[in-house]
Amino acid sequence: MLARITGVMDGQIIPITPDPPALSSAASRWSGFLLEDFLISAGRDEIGWSWHTTHVGVCTSGSSLIKVRGDMGHTSYVAQAGSVCIFPRRSGRTNIYHSGGGVRFTVLELDSRCLHRLLRDDGEEVTSALTPQIGIDDPPLTALVASMRTEVEQGCPGGPLYGESLSLALAAYLSAHYAAPRAERLQQRFTREQIRLVLDFIHAHLGENLSLVELADLLDLSPHYFSLLFKNTFGVSPHHYLLRERVTESRRLLATQRMSVSEVAMTLGFTDQSHFTQVFRKITGTTPKRYQRSC
Repeated sequence: MLARITGVMDGQIIPITPDPPALSSAASRWSGFLLEDFLISAGRDEIGWSWHTTHVGVCTSGSSLIKVRGDMGHTSYVAQAGSVCIFPRRSGRTNIYHSGGGVRFTVLELDSRCLHRLLRDDGEEVTSALTPQIGIDDPPLTALVASMRTEVEQGCPGGPLYGESLSLALAAYLSAHYAAPRAERLQQRFTREQIRLVLDFIHAHLGENLSLVELADLLDLSPHYFSLLFKNTFGVSPHHYLLRERVTESRRLLATQRMSVSEVAMTLGFTDQSHFTQVFRKITGTTPKRYQRSC
C-alpha cells in the first residue's frame, strides 16, 4: 500500500482525504517530504482533526470560503491560488468547513522520519517551534512548493540530491519565518487533544513497562521535546506522573481487600514488593500494608 499524508481523527491515524490524490510522490523517485495534490469539493466539513505531523498546504486553483475552528482559534479566509496553511504537528483539535467552489491543494507532510534523515537532531528544532498559519499569502513559500510539485510531476529528473535540497530549503524557510522565539518554546504545553491521547494511553497501560520513546511516539515528538512539554503541562516528569497514577490505582485495588500487596505490585508493573512499598510510602506517607489494614 502506498504511503499517504495522514492526520489524526477520533484517535485514528487516517489519510487527510478519503479519495486517492490526483498526484502523489509516494510511488516516484522523489526523496523529499511526502507530497500530494487533491481536489476539495464544496460543502465538505472535516470535524475533529489533530496533527501528528506538520502539514503545509498551498491552494493552486479554484476559490472557496474556508472556516477553521478549534484549538488554534477561529478564523475564516477565502482560499484561492497562492493561499497557504501551516498546521504544525503539535496542533490540537481542528474543524475545517468548506463552502463555495471546489479548490485544489498541494500538501506536503514534514514527517519526523524524513526530517531526521535530512536534518538529524536539528529536525526537532524545525517543526517543534512552528506557529499555525491559516490562509496567509507567502509567494516565496508558494514558489518553493510549486517547484517540488513540478519535480514530482516530471518524474523527479533532478534525482535525490535535488529533492533533498528542495526539502531542506523548505524546512529552513519555515523555521526562519514561522518559528516561535526560543523563550516562548520553553513555555509551550500539550494541546487538549495531546493531553487526552497521552493520558488515555498511560491509564490503559499502567502495569506495563512504558518507555519515554513509546510515549513520545504517540505525538510524533522527540523524547526530549515530549519531556519538556509534559513537565510544562503537568508540573512533573512523565516517570513521576506514571508512579503517581500507579499509586492511585494501587490504593483502589488494596481497598477492595481482594489482592495482596505483592499481587498489586506485580499488577501495576513495579519491579518487586519492596520497590512498590518504597514508592507508595514516599507518595502517601504510609506503607501499602498499613493502608490496606486501615481500609
